[in-house]
Amino acid sequence: MQYVVYLALLMTAILVWQQGTQYALIRGYLPILLLLPDCYRAMTPGLPDPSFNQAAILPIFVVAMISQYKNWRPSITDGLVFGFAFCVAYSEYTNAGYAEAQNLMFAMLTSVLAPYFAARWCLQKQADDIAAARVFVISCAIVSAVSIYQFRFGINPWSVLIGPFFPGQGTGWVTTFRYGVARIAGPYSHAILAGIMLAMAWRLARWLQWGQCWEAQMRHIRLPGKKSYWVNGLLLLGIIMTIARGPWIGGAIGGVLMWVSRGQDRTKRLKWVLCALVVGGLVGQVLLDAYLDVQPGAVMTLSQESALYRKELMDKYEAIALEHAAIGWGRNTWPKVGGMESIDNYYLLLALMHGVIAVVFLVLLMAWMVVRLVVKGLREPANPNSLPFTFAGIIAMVFVSLGTVYLGEQPMPALFFIIGWAESLLKRDLIAIPILSQGRDNQSSRTKQFRHVMR
Repeated sequence: MQYVVYLALLMTAILVWQQGTQYALIRGYLPILLLLPDCYRAMTPGLPDPSFNQAAILPIFVVAMISQYKNWRPSITDGLVFGFAFCVAYSEYTNAGYAEAQNLMFAMLTSVLAPYFAARWCLQKQADDIAAARVFVISCAIVSAVSIYQFRFGINPWSVLIGPFFPGQGTGWVTTFRYGVARIAGPYSHAILAGIMLAMAWRLARWLQWGQCWEAQMRHIRLPGKKSYWVNGLLLLGIIMTIARGPWIGGAIGGVLMWVSRGQDRTKRLKWVLCALVVGGLVGQVLLDAYLDVQPGAVMTLSQESALYRKELMDKYEAIALEHAAIGWGRNTWPKVGGMESIDNYYLLLALMHGVIAVVFLVLLMAWMVVRLVVKGLREPANPNSLPFTFAGIIAMVFVSLGTVYLGEQPMPALFFIIGWAESLLKRDLIAIPILSQGRDNQSSRTKQFRHVMR
């Protein structure tokens, strides 16, 4: 029954054959990535064990690579993505041997390189941006709607419906609780990972709303009020139901970047934001230290226990990570401190498993993309639906969130898909930016105009 995974590969292969790689990527791969769990795999003797989305990306990546290879001009971003994937794969191969490393090497291909390059090569026009964003948002809105059941009853529908096809798998997939209620995880295995995915969709939904890209395309759906409000409301409800503070904070920072994009004097706004982040970081550190200064015998709150646990993680594991700073200890062979087997900080976990060099590649990649996207956004006319600022907000949100959870399951391929998509945007010689109508969204029947801006 577990070989049902290969139906995803068959589906995208058929779409590639009939409709092309672009169509298969947007309408085949994205729904599979966003709606089907990554934790279930086809255990194939002698071969890597793919998940649904890993199997689905293979035909698209292979055909895109064959068709685009001659026109491909490598970039710094390409090098950073490849460097990260190579460091992780080489570390595992060196520490554990090929037999143990093959699945992780396959994951670096199908969850890092393939989503990145497929998006970079296939999403070339503004129509592609709108189509990909709509599929992403609608898929995550469906996840939010279905997950209301988990929030109410504590039972994950994806585990109930799909789990029986994969006996013995997904046993660690449990519902966590906070403040007396269940935290939704959807098909993403953990509430924080769900928060990351839904926060990505939220930023794309706002971009679509501000660009008036919803109402005209959803005429056949009858709902009271604006349809964009229904979609945004479902996503916001889902984000709240995750009760995940990391994505909430990261999402707020992404929202601040969008605030910068909406001003006429955006450079001045950006300077104020950077100053506020520096001052806020320093003040936050002082407040955190005071918050964690618990007197002996005092009773800690659950939030204090969680924050103190993360602080002690850094104190106790930093020296261990530096012992094998170059290539780490391996995915399953890093030394464990008693009672601290769960590393709730991906940067620390990545340093332990695969070395400081892999961490440097990942951090440089995200910083490089955010800076370039902000610069591009500043060069464009002031516009509330700036796609460069939207991508910058998403990457900044993920950067913050990874301080509280590992980069795994769907957030890894989703992040590299977004980065590849953003790299494609940055490489376009000519882009079209929609002029926002001054009227209501329901006036979207008027013909949209575009002004062209040279990169």
